[in-house]
Amino acid sequence: MVSPVNRLRRLAWRGLAAMPAPVRELASLPVRRRADAELRALAPMPAADRRLYLGPWNTAGQAYAWARAVERALPGVAAQNLLAHRAATAGAFRYPADHELSALAQRGHLRAIHGARVLREATHVVFESGRPVLGDLHAGSMLADVPALEAAGIRHAVLYHGSEVRDLRAHAAAYPHSPFHGPWDDYLRTLQAIVDRNTRDLADYAGPVLVSTPDLLDVLPGATWLPLVVDVELFAGAAGAAALTRPRPVVLHAPSNPRLKGTDAVERVLEGLQSAGLVEYRRLTGVPHAQMAAFVGEADVVVDQVVLGNPGVLLAETLAAGRLAVAHLAPGVRDRMARADRERGGDGVVPVLDADPDTLEAVLRGVLDERGRHTELASRGPAWARRHHDGTRAAEVLDRVLLST
Repeated sequence: MVSPVNRLRRLAWRGLAAMPAPVRELASLPVRRRADAELRALAPMPAADRRLYLGPWNTAGQAYAWARAVERALPGVAAQNLLAHRAATAGAFRYPADHELSALAQRGHLRAIHGARVLREATHVVFESGRPVLGDLHAGSMLADVPALEAAGIRHAVLYHGSEVRDLRAHAAAYPHSPFHGPWDDYLRTLQAIVDRNTRDLADYAGPVLVSTPDLLDVLPGATWLPLVVDVELFAGAAGAAALTRPRPVVLHAPSNPRLKGTDAVERVLEGLQSAGLVEYRRLTGVPHAQMAAFVGEADVVVDQVVLGNPGVLLAETLAAGRLAVAHLAPGVRDRMARADRERGGDGVVPVLDADPDTLEAVLRGVLDERGRHTELASRGPAWARRHHDGTRAAEVLDRVLLST
């Protein structure tokens, strides 16, 4: 939903664009001066042998987390990430970022100031979701940046998070509870158009391809899985008593996108269990990410998504906090996670309780009936998160796939 303020801003810019060029340039000069000043104020990249730049979206704060991971784990590496806002106001989650560009700043001489700085300072670039980092950050394509990056000797890779590259029809065919079944509306048509565009661009892209969740290896078989990164110690430290030790467990659901999480089905079950006096249901929306550790730590059970089949950031945070994680993981996804765990010295037991819309109520009633067994499963989460999501494994992947080339 576009706010009234943003709607007025858009109308004002459209009116300005309709004016004769000399009038338009004069009228927009103060705005462009402010925009250029914001671009010039961005902090330079620290000196290092290898300098990684990631952007422009910082989805779920992951680009910032990957930047910190490589700086911690790899000697001689500096990293920065870019968050280019798509609206005049910042989003509710407020993930940290090294560089933030307001919508105003993006109306300045973006490529001439910001893009030129990236070309001077970076040695490696990761394109998030197929978008460029030098200019035209939302409507443009990574392909527009490739000639300039390669002329400057900058190596590059592309990273996909999920919905921007996951074909909706293929997902619906493979997953019985896919959110992409049924009549299509404008949202699904728009989402598929983004997927189609990224698929076309990817066919012309020769660099390494990374994906942030293992289900996307079915979508892009030649890609490399770049694990999600969370602050494991923060979430572990925020946890209270062991999960499921209070008489009426707290069950948390915090959907970033209710449609893609199966929230309607989740709420039907959890509200029913709450009405029966069996659980206390808490739903979080619009909570700044800095507060999430406290909310997750106060829960006994966290229900993530029950329709997509993939593990996301909230699932990793739930494991780090030692809460009982409930989500739908497709069998192939769970198998990949188990293999990865054994490769890192684990026992291959994925500490996530599987549920879909048809089984969620029975699964949660089973948890209430066998609390001891499920408390033990939840207790495995922090060790799993340290093996896979503290940034060490992600830094190894970025080093192997991009930074050492």
